[in-house]
Amino acid sequence: EAIMQATMNLSAVSGTSRVSTQRLTCPVLKPRQSRASTKALSATSNTSTISSVPVDGQAALSRRQLGLGLCIAGIATQIVQPANADDFTVTKSGLRVLDIRPGEGSSPEPGDTVVVHWSGYTKGYQGKRIDNTSTRDEPYEFVLGEHQAIAAFEEAVTTMKVGGIRRVEVRGEIPELSYPRDRSQRFTNELVPSKEGKIYRYRYGPQPVELGGQRALDFVLDNATLNDLNRTLLFDIKLLAVRKARKA
Repeated sequence: EAIMQATMNLSAVSGTSRVSTQRLTCPVLKPRQSRASTKALSATSNTSTISSVPVDGQAALSRRQLGLGLCIAGIATQIVQPANADDFTVTKSGLRVLDIRPGEGSSPEPGDTVVVHWSGYTKGYQGKRIDNTSTRDEPYEFVLGEHQAIAAFEEAVTTMKVGGIRRVEVRGEIPELSYPRDRSQRFTNELVPSKEGKIYRYRYGPQPVELGGQRALDFVLDNATLNDLNRTLLFDIKLLAVRKARKA
């Protein structure tokens, strides 16, 4: 079968200002081979350029796997310049934020329900993928200000606008922004429906649905031999919609 070729630039964001840019050939299947691929990609061009992919420069993540995932995902659909570490803005809490694409309209308020697509990686340890909701078109929803999501997500989404894409780096030395390291605080007693095996529900979202992704995340959070740098997480968040809270 003949396939189209999409050329992608991978900009590896590291902890320093040095940026490593690599070339990746990404296969895009024909419509009859993969409906998911063609739904996410435009058929009007034989090539597309995507840059600034969230993966550490020294990560062991498969470049082909990551590239194909982003081709299908639709999160990184805008041509952007490679991101330097210095491009990130550091908030008062210590969260590192980089706006890849601005949105439109007003930002959500406490009590509003926000709908997002997200992809996450264990940036500080092997660049393992945690999850990517775009690949299965299952957005994550949570009520802003109700502590349903980790603090990093709450803070990041608060100042976003619909259609915007924001990259956030959750440094391992600031655990209060991330998932609880105490397993009794991280998990509930519920199981997440999955064909891959037993996946226990997190008390705070976003919830990984891929078994491999949750294992990678839990390893980073649980392994006492890792230093804080190894516990750093990287997320891309796309704000899809905001449902305003009903006034009493």
